[in-house]
Amino acid sequence: MIRRLFPTVRKTTLGLIYLTSLVVWVALIVDTTGLIQQALQPPLIPTAVPPQPTATPRAPQVVGPRPVVVQADVPEEPEQPLSSFHPKTGRYISAWLPDSFSGVNRQSFEANADILDEISPFWYTTNARGDILRDGGARDQTLVELAHSKNVLVIPTIHNVLATDPVPALLRNPERRAQHIRNIVDEVLDNNYDGIDIDYEMLSSSLRDDYTAFMVDLSEALHQHGKLLTVAVHAKTSDYGGLGGFQDWKVLGQVVDRLRIMTYDFHWRGGGPGPVAPIYWVQQVAEYAKTVVDPAKVVIGVPFYGYNWPPGGTAVAQTWDAIDELIRTRRLTVNLAERDANGPIQENWITYNGRIAWFATSRSLDAKLALVQEMDLAGIAIWRLGGEDPDNWRVIRARLLEDPFESQRMLNQVLPEH
Repeated sequence: MIRRLFPTVRKTTLGLIYLTSLVVWVALIVDTTGLIQQALQPPLIPTAVPPQPTATPRAPQVVGPRPVVVQADVPEEPEQPLSSFHPKTGRYISAWLPDSFSGVNRQSFEANADILDEISPFWYTTNARGDILRDGGARDQTLVELAHSKNVLVIPTIHNVLATDPVPALLRNPERRAQHIRNIVDEVLDNNYDGIDIDYEMLSSSLRDDYTAFMVDLSEALHQHGKLLTVAVHAKTSDYGGLGGFQDWKVLGQVVDRLRIMTYDFHWRGGGPGPVAPIYWVQQVAEYAKTVVDPAKVVIGVPFYGYNWPPGGTAVAQTWDAIDELIRTRRLTVNLAERDANGPIQENWITYNGRIAWFATSRSLDAKLALVQEMDLAGIAIWRLGGEDPDNWRVIRARLLEDPFESQRMLNQVLPEH
């Protein structure tokens, strides 16, 4: 009896061992499959949690350390669609809007929103107390909603282009400076902007430390809410060169999201006539910028306007539309300045009744875009949107739509050395 049972027990034991091995094998396959699927999934990129709307007025925002976030309180966000990524082309394309969002300004925006990344309407100034002063077009929700529907970031500009400049007194007072930052952050959050653009110009080099402290603190305050900070800086080829001695590019390059260099007004309305933004000068400025700022943040300003000088007088800024009308109605000869002893220029000029007007054309723009590509810079900032040569946009599309540099730069950040 016992002998007859041994074969049965042996068979049962072998069966259990086989069944256990089969279960373990299946579990390993399932686990391996899960790991493969996880590896094939794209990495999740954390995005800032947008501020929630509230029915009551927003309390003043205190600029300070980021509060501790309890993980359970953070709502799960949907995956960001690819269409919301920037830049849309190979480079960032930004444009300032100095006038109301109507007429030719709006026509230009709507015609080119598919490749525009950022629009900065000139909506705000300030006073010595740090208050935010807005013009009649500010807080235009039609612009904000239309821009966002077309995946264009709205980054309004605060400027000090005023008869009496309040910014020096503001920057010298730490309390007012801090209040100014709180007011800016409140304005950005209350109106669903994507950030703010600072255009404080023509300041004394003695304000360098105060200006730097202001920009560092403003950057921290905006970034705590996932908002952007861009800055318009004077073109220069050395640290204290030109009008930009008060702007420390090395520090600004670390705290801002885009450094927009105003590479125009080489000849300006108060000086004698000449090219507005000769290529050789733009290149010199860009070469200096690359020595102190990450090229991925350097944006080159491009002029979509010209200056018209009377004999021995102050020039008047004119859009391409106005200059083109002069050329057509007066049947003027358009001259091209290709280069001089300093290098390439690529700008046009006309004369009539003792006046002379210089203006950049699509040919000049193409040369600047080529420079941006060769130096692997972030992109361009257009002054100004509206009334420009339509051929400019053809050149931008031809140059930047197939530009692989930005995608290659992003890829290089994750690829191993090769």
